[in-house]
Parts: sequence; C-alpha cells; structure tokens
Amino acid sequence: VIIARGAKWFSGIGTEGSKGTKVFSLVGKINHVGLVEVPMGISLRKIIDDIGGGVESGGEFKAVQTGGPSGGCIPAEYLDSPVDYASLTALGSMMGSGGMIVMDNRTCMVDVARYFLAFLQDESCGKCVPCREGITRMLNILDGICEGSGQAGDVELLQELAEVMADASLCALGTSAANPVLTTLKYFGEEYRAHIEEHRCPAKVCRALTTYRI
Repeated sequence: VIIARGAKWFSGIGTEGSKGTKVFSLVGKINHVGLVEVPMGISLRKIIDDIGGGVESGGEFKAVQTGGPSGGCIPAEYLDSPVDYASLTALGSMMGSGGMIVMDNRTCMVDVARYFLAFLQDESCGKCVPCREGITRMLNILDGICEGSGQAGDVELLQELAEVMADASLCALGTSAANPVLTTLKYFGEEYRAHIEEHRCPAKVCRALTTYRI
C-alpha cells in the first residue's frame, strides 16, 4: 500500500513522533480477538472497546499489556492514553512486537509477572549476569510470593533487581525483561502486599493462597 500510495500518504497518518499505522495482535479477556491495524495515536480505549468489543462478559477491565512478554501492564486509569512510542514508554511499557493482551479483574497481576518472567528466562541467552541471574532470582521470589512464602523485603528486592537488570544487561531482552515486574509493582502494588502480608490472592488465582470451605 505504501508503494502504491507513497510515503507521504503513509506519514500523513498517525502522530508527529509516531507516523503511520501499527498492527497489533489483540488477545486475552476480550470479545473480539485477532490482528488489528490502527493509526498511531489512537487511544487504548478505542482499540479495546470499539474494535475489540470490550471485556468478556462477567469481567471488568483491569490491565492491558502491550509489546509482548517484555512489555508493561497498563491499568484502567490510563485507558485514554494514545498508542504511540513515547506514550507507551512513559507508562513503563513499549510498542515492541505488537502484542496487546487484555486482562480483567479475574487476573492476578503477580501471577502475570511470574508467567512472563518464566518465558523470558527460557529466552535469555545467559551471556550476561544481570539478565541470566536477575531473571532467575526475580522468578524465584515471585514463585515464593504466589505459593504463600513471600517475605517482608521481597518487593524492595524485586525493585532493586529490576533496576539493575535495566541498567546493566547487555541486550534489549535483559534491559526490558523487568517491565512486567516494574509495572505490576507500580500499578498493582496492593496485590503484592495482599499476597505477602495477608497470604491472600485477591483474584483467587494462586491456589496456595486460596481456601475452600463447605
């Protein structure tokens, strides 16, 4: 299409700093999943509500992760933010590979961070210590929190490890791998506190912290 219509036409779409369109893989707790092409600068709300048809029945929007496994989780209060490179980076996420995963109130954000770190641990080449050991150590801490053995100081240690990884890793996988942890700590810190201090998973996802009574 760009060849047919020209670069000037394409750069007329989007914003000054993020021109053209972007293709996203829209998945998760949403009514209409699939690949969507949108103009840069469109709001997250329009993508999720107008194109994706909103959150699945029975759920309430909680967060959206953009950019793939290394992307950050953006809460409901920023749904009207524009989708462009600068705005997503400012929120702690990224454009990345064009992934967009919608999560509802039945999602545990601590478990989400653990899930993506497990993936990134497999993807790490292991060449540099900050990435190789940082991801492994953070994953061990998150496993403990989800299994009911979280301790005072775990949140601070996760924050410190994430910042060291972002500063000292050799490649973009390591520098961005902490995004799921950093954004869930920033926007959903109360869930970490509930897991560690109250031994409770608010979303009732972590089985070790869930009790059934008859």
